[in-house]
Amino acid sequence: MAKHKAYDTDAAKRVTLGKIISIFKDLGSVKLYAKCLAPNDNSKNQPYLGGHLTDLAFIPTGEPIPSPTTSTKSRDPKRQIKYQVPTDFSWVDADGSVYRAPNTKLIYYPQYPEVRLSGFLLGSQVDAGEWMNRYKKGTSLGRWLIIGVTPKKMVYGYLVTPECQLSNELENTKFLDIGSVFGQIDLDGIGVTDTRAALLNKLLQIHHMGWIFGQRLKGDGSRIDYKALNGGGYTLESLLDIIPNGISQPDYLGWEVKQFGVSEFPQKSPKPTTLMAPEPDGGIYKTRGATEFVRAFGYPDKSGIPDRINFGGRHSAKAFCKATSLTLHVEGFDEEAGQITDASGAITLRNDEGTLAVSWSFAKIMNHWKRKHAQAVYVPCMMRPAGKGREYHYGSQIELGVGTDFEMFLLATLKRAVYYDPGIKLENASSDKSKLKVRSQFRANHRDLPTLYSDMYLIDLLES
Repeated sequence: MAKHKAYDTDAAKRVTLGKIISIFKDLGSVKLYAKCLAPNDNSKNQPYLGGHLTDLAFIPTGEPIPSPTTSTKSRDPKRQIKYQVPTDFSWVDADGSVYRAPNTKLIYYPQYPEVRLSGFLLGSQVDAGEWMNRYKKGTSLGRWLIIGVTPKKMVYGYLVTPECQLSNELENTKFLDIGSVFGQIDLDGIGVTDTRAALLNKLLQIHHMGWIFGQRLKGDGSRIDYKALNGGGYTLESLLDIIPNGISQPDYLGWEVKQFGVSEFPQKSPKPTTLMAPEPDGGIYKTRGATEFVRAFGYPDKSGIPDRINFGGRHSAKAFCKATSLTLHVEGFDEEAGQITDASGAITLRNDEGTLAVSWSFAKIMNHWKRKHAQAVYVPCMMRPAGKGREYHYGSQIELGVGTDFEMFLLATLKRAVYYDPGIKLENASSDKSKLKVRSQFRANHRDLPTLYSDMYLIDLLES
């Protein structure tokens, strides 16, 4: 079947940004991003997308797959590793036609570190002409890559060539600032480029609103009362007009938004922050099942509830947990260098005999941590009863965390800033109708959050 020369047509040369936005929206895209391609962004060298997977939280992907690499850039055999990260990618042309690119993947090289786009032309019916060929026009300036993402985790791409008017239009477009590589195209016409200033201004408005009854934003944009205990996060997202859309984590102008409970302002007695809750993918927990795992390593309920076995307790790196007789390890990571040494490494819980009770592969944890935005805001929140529900008040002293990556998470785990805090229980344990409830979460005390970011800023909205 002949390939389609998608980006050298008359339509491609005349297409406007408005038309491209319309095409992406028709395909279901709710977020649109653009990157000006450098001379070495081509099919030979692989386009550079960012330094870490967390820089690309906006791109829906599958779970990373560990893979050895034959690259000669690093002579250390322990650093000859990479992760292939699949993504459901298709090319689109100026007429709205779609061309699947089934072999597209992100390649994460932790040793450099860098993330590159690979396989984006292999097996596709799109013909990028000479614009991605290193030995022809694949080093030309004025090329752009536009990426759109949908709630169904589809990713669409459009290649802009220097010979079309769209290239000049993008040069003069003001993007939402979400990082150093990609800019976000303003689909909603909010007219913001300084996303940090806009975020702080919005949070100040919310602070001045005082006590707010719990609410949640529905998919159609309408608000409903929310009375459950976990309403602090839903209410804040609703006030920020964040509609759950299935794309990574909910965000406001590229910032991950997290609230944390406090007893009073300024923040006092902040509660630990749950970072993520990935299910284990190794050990007895996986091979024999969670129920048998709890029977083997759990303990009778300490509050006296009959016929219930719990698996809980704080598990910190290299520290024996008396409740479960297990110790947490980070295997395949060099603490001194802060680097992954084994692509198939894992966070594990082992007993004194070395039995692997439970584990989370780096690939598994990486996939969860990748969803964390490289920039996050932490907002203090007080709660009080109100009728049959609850009210929330958001503080003025907020914290901004900027720059994170998976290796920082592993290092923080080894330094015991991050710990495993499960809440697994087996009810009616002795009967044939036992009921299992699982909760495998990694948490951090609020004071330890700075270990997860390159920079952490404490800002009083009333003074900023």
